[in-house]
Formats: sequence, structure tokens, C-alpha cells
Amino acid sequence: MTTIRKTVYRAQAALAAGSSPLPSFRDPDHDLPVRLKEDVPKRYRRYLGLDCGRRALPYRMQDRYDRNRTATDIPAIVLENEFLAVTFLPSLGGRLISLFNKAEKRELLYANKNFQVGNLAILDAWFAGGIEWNIGQYGHAFSTNLPVHASVQKDEEGRQFLRLYSFERAKELYFHLDFHLRGDLLCVHTAVHNLKETDASLYAWVNIAVETDEYLRVLASNPKAIYLDSYVPNDERLFGIMEMPTMPIYQGIDVSYPNRFIASNEYFFTCEDDELPWECALGKDGQGLFEASTHPLSYRKMFCWGTHSGGKRWQRYLSPDSTIDYVEIQSGVAPTQLHGEILPARSSVSWTQAFGLLKVDPGKAHELDYEVARRSVEEAVTRRINLASLKEIDREVTRSASIRPGSILHRGEGWGYLETRFQTEELPPAFRFEAADVGAEERLYLEFLESGLLPSLGGSSTFVPPVSHRWKKRFEEALSKEMSDAGRASLLHVLGIIYLEEEQVSLAETMFLQSLDLHPSAYTARNLGQLELRRSELPEALVWYEKSTMLPGFEEDWAIASEYLSLLLTTEAFETVRVVFDSIPPRWLEESEALRLARARLAVWEGNPELIQSLVFDRTLAHIREGETPLAELWNEMCVLRYCKKHGIEEITDDERKKVLARNPIPPEYDFEMKLE
Repeated sequence: MTTIRKTVYRAQAALAAGSSPLPSFRDPDHDLPVRLKEDVPKRYRRYLGLDCGRRALPYRMQDRYDRNRTATDIPAIVLENEFLAVTFLPSLGGRLISLFNKAEKRELLYANKNFQVGNLAILDAWFAGGIEWNIGQYGHAFSTNLPVHASVQKDEEGRQFLRLYSFERAKELYFHLDFHLRGDLLCVHTAVHNLKETDASLYAWVNIAVETDEYLRVLASNPKAIYLDSYVPNDERLFGIMEMPTMPIYQGIDVSYPNRFIASNEYFFTCEDDELPWECALGKDGQGLFEASTHPLSYRKMFCWGTHSGGKRWQRYLSPDSTIDYVEIQSGVAPTQLHGEILPARSSVSWTQAFGLLKVDPGKAHELDYEVARRSVEEAVTRRINLASLKEIDREVTRSASIRPGSILHRGEGWGYLETRFQTEELPPAFRFEAADVGAEERLYLEFLESGLLPSLGGSSTFVPPVSHRWKKRFEEALSKEMSDAGRASLLHVLGIIYLEEEQVSLAETMFLQSLDLHPSAYTARNLGQLELRRSELPEALVWYEKSTMLPGFEEDWAIASEYLSLLLTTEAFETVRVVFDSIPPRWLEESEALRLARARLAVWEGNPELIQSLVFDRTLAHIREGETPLAELWNEMCVLRYCKKHGIEEITDDERKKVLARNPIPPEYDFEMKLE
């Protein structure tokens, strides 16, 4: 019998504790440039890079956190039968954090107990472990650190199952995940709905973290894979094709063993023509997690951090008190994560996955000939679940997907409820949004829908508005109402944000300028600075940022100052940088890691290695961005400055610099390099 209960998941945690007050505008290049090598089949050119450009609105950046972990009881839901205990974290995007096989007393996932968020997600904060459901935009999902709705359901046979559901605001998609237990298999039915009159781009990848060691082997239903050439300079994205277990850019290693990669790497199995796409990660004993699905969840991936210093540092950085390493096996709807997909207007897409423990004879699982091993593993997978049985489960759970939400165990955000205020069409039956879902930020816009008025810009009302066409139309209609100058300024400010996000730059500029005339605000001036950056007009942008420092709202938060100083440093306007630092509240240097790093860059220009040490290397930094290496650069400059001071020289030769850096390699705790030159 299946049971569902609420509980808590105890972890040492440093989670996202707040968000930026500033809108983060999307990249003007909505698509990313991606190239394929000549040997890659032409069919993989479809939708290459489509809509993979950075995008955050209408969500706020989650950049407020530190590395002070404390014992934390995180709300959890356990789905359980006599074979499995499955634990979910509904306040953290519905992360499936533990899949425990009770008969074998074996955890099948990397069930992280040390939640240290780092700057790896679309909205910044991300934590490692478990299974993450990424639906919406390229990257770790908007919902990673946001609550989702959870309800207890009963299927036609009276069996309980768990539903997680949400409204994804950037793409305006509704999605739900229904979790059913079938013996010792966890079966997950996912459905995504586009109710709009226009097509939507769709990104959907399931990230599964499993423990790894030198013996772990990853296999999939198809031996062909697409790999990213990590040796291409300037971070250019170039894909090639490979036949497992050989990757052309490496010599002499079997890449089905992730721990044989020195640096971070990944590849994508092309399983779209396989009747039953599957992937597994098997240990030395031939046992481990397997996952299989119906189409269109047709592709699989392996990601590893690598065994070099930077990769090991990332593992410990994200799980500081753990000695366990992990890799990710993933599944998605497109050939790679840099391929887009389209969900047509007024349409839905769904698939069903099965997860469970796989047991294979160790000799067969680790057979030197990869294809022999793959076929042996495939036989084991199809003994656990074959195409016919998965299709039957898919039919059952698809029928259950039309059952309306039952008892609500956890409430997500209130934006789905606000969206129902616009709906002329009926929501799919899987969803239920209620007034009780509405929180403080949503309430501001709910009151606007009822009154047509927004409060004065500033303080807690630093608007990051919904940006859909329907919201824009309602804001435009509200301009005809009678209201105070301050209220009209707020409305114009909000419309400026929406227009700029939609690339209507001149119209956005008009809205912001009119808003400033009615009610001076640092936030509006900052947005004008962002607008000029979009035009590649850095001098004009700096004028607006300078103006923002003199307007109401600037001293409410350090976010504008951080952006301004970063821009000044790119122009090497060090004297101005010093003036700005002298004018801002001293507490901001304690509150903002970004400001401390900016101040350290100024200290390089000042020739002050002691200040660099105290600002950066006497602290544990929490906001290192994946793929960036600011600590290595500052470490090198600090070492050179110390050498110059010790020897009383102002200029250092290239040869001397090389010797200094060779004698002072960056310590492992500051090394976040993900690839090797």
C-alpha cells in the first residue's frame, strides 16, 4: 500500500535567503551560437541554440546567501510503500532528494545532507543532490529555490499518488509531475501545457545526481553520443559525434567511467530511435540506478566535475561537509541542452519515466567491450521494465493525470492564481490554484488587478513585474485612470521594464524618462543605464548609473552600486571607483561579496596586497559563478604585488612574473577552474 506523509528533511543548509530588487533583463541574443563538426548528422542542426540565451524575468535573481550553514528542518513529503521511500522538498522546486530501496537498504541517489547554494542556476542560487526537474528555460530551473504545489491524489484503483505542479511564468507554461509507486519502481508522469495562442520554446531536462567513485560506469540505450569539445578556445560551443566509449578529444580512456575524466565534461546519448530510451549508473558490484522513459523524453546525458583540482573543489564547495563525489545522469527532450524545442500553441506534451535499482552481473557490467556490456545491461533493464509494460503504465498514469488535485499538502507561489484572473479558457484538470496561494509580492499585483493602481516606487515596492502580453495590456489600460504622480510613475516604470524585456527599446526609454519626471528614483535611472548598455553605449550608461547614486532608493540596497562599480572597473576608472566606495555605506562591504571583489580589484590598482588578502582570501566566498575564475586572477595579482613590495620594485618583468606565479600556485581551495588548457 502506498502512503504519503508530510515530514522534514534535516540538513546542514545555507539556502537562498533573499532576492535582488533589480530586474535582470534577457540577453538581446535570444539564441546561442553553437557549431557542429562535419561528422555530426544534419538532423541535429534543427533548433540548435534556439532560445538558449540568458533569461530571468519575471523572476528575481536569488543572490542573497552566504556559507553559514546551520541545522535546518526543510519541509518534506515522503511517498512510500513496502519497497521504496521517496522524499521530496516542495519548498525547493520539488527536488526529489532521496530514493531509498528498503529491501536492499540502499540509497539510489546522491542524497545530499549539506545544502550549500552556489551561483550555478538561471537565478543564481543552486544546490546539489537528488533529482531536479528543469522545465522552462535553458539552465537549472527558475523553480530550483521556489515552492511548488503538492497534492495527494488517488487513481482509478484507489491507489495514492503524489502530484507536484506549478505555473512557469517566463514561458507561461503549466506543468505537473505525478509520482506513482509500482512495486519497487518509481513511475513519474510529466505533462507540460501551452495554453497560449502562440508557440512556446520548451526546455525540459531531468538532472539525476548519483554517487560516484573510480568504478562507476554510465551506459545508455544507444552507443552514439554528441560531445562538447572542451578544448575549443574562447568558450566557443562546438559539438562532435562519438561512439561510446571513445571521445575523439581524449586518447586512451574509456569515457563510460566518469572518474577517468581529468576535467569537467559531458556527453549526450542519442536515444531518439530506440524503442525504450534508458540510462544507468552502475558501481563496482554491477548495481545502481536505472531510468527509462517513453518518448519524447528521448535523449540522455552524463555530466561529471572531473578529478582535477578545480573539479574536486566544486564538489566540496557545493557539499562542504561531505566526502562523497557525484555525477549526473540526465534525460531531456532535445539532442543536447543547447538544442531548443517547440511546444506549439494550444498544445501539450507528456512522457512517463520509471526509476529503480538495477542489478547486473559485475563482469558483464564492466566488460571491456562497451557494446557487449551495453547489451548485457539492456537485457537487465528490459527484465525490470520492457516497452509493453511501460506503455501500459503510461496509459494508466495518463488517465490519472486528468484527476483534479485532492488534498493540498504544500502551497506554491500565487502567480498561478493571478493568471486565472485572465483566463477565458479552462485550465487542464491537473491544476488547482487558490486565493490562499497568494503571497506578499503577488498580493501587490492582485490589488492592482482589482484597483488599477500601484503603490509608489521605492522600498519594498521595487517592482519586478509580470512580463506577459496580458499583463502588459492591463498595465497600459490602467494609464487612463486618475492617480497620483507617484502611482503613475510606478506604472510607467513597470511598463518600461516590460518594453525593454520585449526589445521595444525606444518605447521603454520614453516610459522610464516620463517616470523619472514624475517621481525621481534610483531604480528607474538604473534601468535607463541598462537600456544604454543594450545599445552598447557604455558612456551614456555610466551617466545614468552616476545619476542613480544621487536619487531616492539608491541607499536602500547595494545592488545598484555593485553594478555601477563593475562597469567602472571595466573602463579602469579607478579614481571614480574610489570615490564611489568612499560614498557608500560601509556595511555594504560586509553584506555584498560582489562589492568586496570589486574593492579588491581596486586594491590591485592601489598596490595593496594586504587589503586583497583581508577582503577575499581571509574569507570564504559564496558567490563564485560556474565557469568563472576571479579568485585565481586576484591571487596572482596579490602574489606579484607582495613580491614587488618585498623587493622594492615598481615594475616587474614578464620573466619575473612567471617565476613568482610558478612559486605561488593558486591553493586548491581557491581553484574553480572547470577545464584544462
